[in-house]
Amino acid sequence: MDDNMVEEKAALQEIVKALLNAKKPVIFTPGRILLWTYEEGAPEKARVIRKLAAAIGAEILPIMDVRPNYPQTRTATEINPYHGDLVIGHNKYDVVVFIGVECAYADVALKIIKDGTDIRTIALCAHKGHVDAKITLCKSGLDKLEALTALVKEAKNNK
Repeated sequence: MDDNMVEEKAALQEIVKALLNAKKPVIFTPGRILLWTYEEGAPEKARVIRKLAAAIGAEILPIMDVRPNYPQTRTATEINPYHGDLVIGHNKYDVVVFIGVECAYADVALKIIKDGTDIRTIALCAHKGHVDAKITLCKSGLDKLEALTALVKEAKNNK
């Protein structure tokens, strides 16, 4: 969180605070999770992401799958297919949450957002997290997303 290691509970509380104080939040997630069902567990993941979006009043920006097809890479669609960093930066979002975005793509987009805007970035990563996000929560699966949604709803009820 802001270049410091903190306990998961403190990070979750800061994420809830950022989400509830956001004027125009957005969730950035791959279309393979949100729109199509060919990936195992996609419908369950989509339901949880939609619940979180509804709880915080966020838009959802689906992106295409950006995992490269090695050994041949189609640079026009696999390096920067959606220009997510530009879409995020030019739509006056103040908080952006990355969920399930391929790590290499998330790293590049987060660097661009960090260097060119003052948008608060949150990366909910299934792996080790992202250093360029203001807050990153590593090993984030469905259970952590559901817990985050419950914390958001609880905090809203206590206001």
